[in-house]
Amino acid sequence: MVAPAAPPQPRRKKVRHPRLSVGERVHFAEGTTTGTGTVDAVTSDYAIVWVWTDEGQGRRMFLQGYGSIVSPEPKDTDAYDDGA
Repeated sequence: MVAPAAPPQPRRKKVRHPRLSVGERVHFAEGTTTGTGTVDAVTSDYAIVWVWTDEGQGRRMFLQGYGSIVSPEPKDTDAYDDGA
């Protein structure tokens, strides 16, 4: 007698997280909490990011892809103002 085949296991999608560097300014969102900060450390696969947050929120760990989004802060292209 042949045993029934096991149902196929769902595959986890391979996610490519942003390549963040230590010292880089970032924007983060996790649930209803959003803010900005500076990257303090990252894992080799960029899935876990530690950020020193602004506004007195301390150092936080974010698990990318599990309800947290950490992305590079946009570069300020309007930094030069000629006064016109």
